[in-house]
Amino acid sequence: MHLKRLLFIVTVLFIAGVSFGADAELPKALILGDSISIGYTGDVRKLLGGKAVVSRAHGGFVNCGNSGRYLENLDEWLGCTEWDVIHFNCGLWDLCYRHPDSKVYGHRDKIKGTIMHKPGEYEANLRKIVARLKRTGAKLIWASTTPVPDGEAGRIKGDEVKYNAIAAKVMSENSIAVNDLYGYMLPKAEQYWVKPGDVHFSKKGSAYLALKVGAAIEAAIGPVRSEVWRNGAPGALGMKQKDIPTMTLYQPDNGNVNGICVLVCPGGGYGHLAMGHEGKEIAEWLNSFGATAVVLNYRHSGKGYKHPAPLDDAQRAMRVIRSNALLWDIDPGKVGIIGFSAGGHLASTVTTLHDKGYGKAGDEIDKFSSRPDFSVLCYPVITMTESFMHEGSMRNLLGKKPDPKLAELMSTEKQITSSTPPVFLWHTSNDGVVPVENSKAFHAGLIKAKVKGQLHIYEKGPHGIGLARNNPTAKQWPDECKKWILHVTGDKAKN
Repeated sequence: MHLKRLLFIVTVLFIAGVSFGADAELPKALILGDSISIGYTGDVRKLLGGKAVVSRAHGGFVNCGNSGRYLENLDEWLGCTEWDVIHFNCGLWDLCYRHPDSKVYGHRDKIKGTIMHKPGEYEANLRKIVARLKRTGAKLIWASTTPVPDGEAGRIKGDEVKYNAIAAKVMSENSIAVNDLYGYMLPKAEQYWVKPGDVHFSKKGSAYLALKVGAAIEAAIGPVRSEVWRNGAPGALGMKQKDIPTMTLYQPDNGNVNGICVLVCPGGGYGHLAMGHEGKEIAEWLNSFGATAVVLNYRHSGKGYKHPAPLDDAQRAMRVIRSNALLWDIDPGKVGIIGFSAGGHLASTVTTLHDKGYGKAGDEIDKFSSRPDFSVLCYPVITMTESFMHEGSMRNLLGKKPDPKLAELMSTEKQITSSTPPVFLWHTSNDGVVPVENSKAFHAGLIKAKVKGQLHIYEKGPHGIGLARNNPTAKQWPDECKKWILHVTGDKAKN
């Protein structure tokens, strides 16, 4: 094969979003839509780089047009790929008036022209499109049609609202998620339109839409795992899986998002990680009341790491969260942390030893603060010096005979200052692994520094009980904590 021909094929595949190597294992998302979607697809690819392979139909630049053209070409556009997510839209061309002498995408004239598809025809076509797409087994996301400006040559402002209502009905009947690009863009449409009377958007407008589209695709993919460090973690001992800390994103349903995000630090004595009942289950609980969750798989002694690796990973994760605030639809001023047992100690170190910016990578993400806006410590390891310390966690983190100054620094009850954020603590009085005195000591430090905090001590319960669903007294903590989080972040409780 000639080199020029090979380069041409590779270029076309790149434009279409076809990927080689490691990306082949990533989830595959297909975007189907008109020229508006062509405008935002490139930015969506950038936003989801390393998280999903984002493609467009048949070479990358196909304008899918109206619903009739969909039905004629859909099988070809879908191809043989097993898609994980399909983000699709049609509408702007259905409600377009064509001049009698025009071709399909030729001259438009809303005075002398004929509408491409009447509302009833549009609905019938949508039902056929949806039926075909559902057979793919992919998660489907419908994008509402973006606003039509005054003075548009071939469209009547307001028709898009009628057609969006028809589409919303069809999608609701088929349990398909709706990505409301119309409502998202409407307040900013005038400043983002390329020129008066043109439905198309500037590069900034397309980038703005891409945030909404990227977030919808990422949420549909499900928990998305990404590396905490772009170019390798500081102090990494190698490039194996154990040397690469990761973070997994869990997002609530679109209608239940409140802007809160919480970094979840599972426990395990700094020797392993309880990623189930102190990770995934906690993320799902946070999602249940509208909070986004990020579960951290940090380095520890079981992977060959001691201090400062866990703290480095957690602080970096806080920065990554804030750097993704727009994409993940979170408020950078409502980012908290929750930790369990030794993960509670890690959360307490981030809570007390935070900074305003610049960690160990020296990149753009490092400009963001690692300080939590609130902290939740669940049966936490706290001290590294007192008689009630958890010796196993201390040895795994600091070694058998740590430097006394380092042990003092890592005794977080002694590091609380007026800049420490509000803290919620809970423990059981008969915890036989990590004594309740750890939580009491930290709470006493909050009082001394005049920092807002709550301490909940439940009568009975073993160590490591997570959400404590089967514990008669401790099972109250999730509801108490939810109320507290919503209060400190200024949100009203959601049912």
